[in-house]
Amino acid sequence: MAYLTELNEDDIKNIIFKYELADCVNITPIYEGVQNSNYIITTNNKKYILTIFEDNYVASNLNNFLQLMLFLNKSGFSCPVPIQDNKRNIINLLSNKPYSLFTFLNGTSLKKYRLSHFNLLGISIAKLHVITYNYSKNIRQRFNNSFYINAFKDNRSLILKYNSNIENIFNNVLHDYRNLNKISMSKGIIHGDLFPDNVLFNKGKVSGFIDFYFSNSDFLISDIAIVIISWGFHSTNYKLNLNMAMVNTLLKSYNSIRKISYNELLALNILCKIYCIRFFLTRLIDKKDKKDSSKVLTKDPMEYIDKLIYFDKHHINFEQVITHA
Repeated sequence: MAYLTELNEDDIKNIIFKYELADCVNITPIYEGVQNSNYIITTNNKKYILTIFEDNYVASNLNNFLQLMLFLNKSGFSCPVPIQDNKRNIINLLSNKPYSLFTFLNGTSLKKYRLSHFNLLGISIAKLHVITYNYSKNIRQRFNNSFYINAFKDNRSLILKYNSNIENIFNNVLHDYRNLNKISMSKGIIHGDLFPDNVLFNKGKVSGFIDFYFSNSDFLISDIAIVIISWGFHSTNYKLNLNMAMVNTLLKSYNSIRKISYNELLALNILCKIYCIRFFLTRLIDKKDKKDSSKVLTKDPMEYIDKLIYFDKHHINFEQVITHA
């Protein structure tokens, strides 16, 4: 989420007319996030989310993401869904940027979490994957081998300023990641961005996932890797540590709904590393673009260099977490 496009009075009138929101009370921008512009629209009886899509890749593939969200909702998975306007469109244009109006999910993202939250999260991710495994449409991978090679090449000098030894680690991880295609692992549509701010909780339960704009066809277990690296670390005496109790709970709860294969557990170390690289590179690119910090949340790339180095030094034995029958 971010706040990049400001709505003028004519924009607001046009949106109210298109979506028949005559009882609109308030339109409030959301001032945090790194992608797209978001507003909360409040009427007398309901709330909606208006999203203006700023990212060119997302804009050009928007229909794929919206169709996925509609499919998930129809299949019983809780997520926002696009609403049709008075001409039955789910995508409109504002200053040549696509936008959509979405249902509002009650709930908040967590700042602090307990093991019980990871139990619920693992179950929800597994339910998502059971549904998307049978999704007939393909969503191509945005962060593929070419992305990593080109992003590193284009930003090499800047990257090496963060850590002069990172190039060797990067090359080794990319080599191992390419080799994952040689082993048998389940693929399907993943969420692709399951950070804490994209999972909502309400009354002690997961109320839904939001922001599916990094979804793509990939190894299903990748979503678990993303959760491990974005939720699972804590610092003690300035030392980074992975909360293995959290990892244990997450894997076992996921495994109770969708069985994790031995190959998937073996691959988790590599997937954790490649996603550390992905988030480092995307944060680095965002920071280099020098977007207005009052409107766009710019996150520290170094966080994921530290986590990458952690996984490079510690080979986590994920396969011992679950006892297979």
